[in-house]
Amino acid sequence: MKTFKLRMILVLLALSMLFCSGWSAKRNVNLNDFLKELSITNTKEQMQSAIWLPLEFYSRLLSSDAKMRKDFAALERYHIFLVRCYDGNEYASWSKIQSRAALQGAASAPVKPLTLVPAKIKPMLDAIKSAVADESVSLNMHFIVFDSNDSDGKPVVETTIKDRIVLTLEKSGSYAKTQFIWHTPFESLIDAGNCPKCGDKIKPYWKLCPWCGGKL
Repeated sequence: MKTFKLRMILVLLALSMLFCSGWSAKRNVNLNDFLKELSITNTKEQMQSAIWLPLEFYSRLLSSDAKMRKDFAALERYHIFLVRCYDGNEYASWSKIQSRAALQGAASAPVKPLTLVPAKIKPMLDAIKSAVADESVSLNMHFIVFDSNDSDGKPVVETTIKDRIVLTLEKSGSYAKTQFIWHTPFESLIDAGNCPKCGDKIKPYWKLCPWCGGKL
């Protein structure tokens, strides 16, 4: 329990110290807003969607479950995604999605997914799936799991700094190639403060205030 709390304090402290512009970590995080930020759906040719489940998300989701918190450290070794693909006729199987997937950070080598979801974390992942989607949706969502480091031992992404991570599903059969891109740090976890000109609430990464047009 103490280790869990210490980890989260360090994560929030790191976020609060990242930017000289006055950004700070939010004390209260809306989990639904965070989930929206982590979810991407591409529908140009088929419906292909992905939800990234980074450390910062599942640590909050499991914060009230003592047993899950105890096993928390095991999840840190992986980048975990819930992926669903539909070509208009049927949903893609886990093996179909798995064969198409690759992960790459802004400065890392591409990483292929693990051949099996590690048994020690599967119960936690199943609990997370049931929490983020109802049964009719989660039935066709599959976990794609990657090591957190690339082949050179370098982290695929650093979530507490300006970075990005790209999940690529290559073209296969009826499915077109698609990419899901996330940028860090996460907007949902950051309090960007107020516009210095008009005082209205602003979001991270805004260059201009949409309310008054002032530079940020």
